[in-house]
Amino acid sequence: MPEPVHIAAIDAGSNALRLSVARAYSALDIEPVHEERYPLRLGESVFFGIASAKKFSRKLQRRSGISAK
Repeated sequence: MPEPVHIAAIDAGSNALRLSVARAYSALDIEPVHEERYPLRLGESVFFGIASAKKFSRKLQRRSGISAK
């Protein structure tokens, strides 16, 4: 049996950042390994202002502990 392939996908939307990691043994045999969702709510101010990259960075740091340089 060949070694499995690990696959990761990141979906960055206006309301959430999602991470999915899976292990694929074949095209039809895929096992989810890990999933996370970080609510961002970048779109909450769309009707009242403009969402900014600064707001995205600040929210991401707060949710994940990642510090931007």
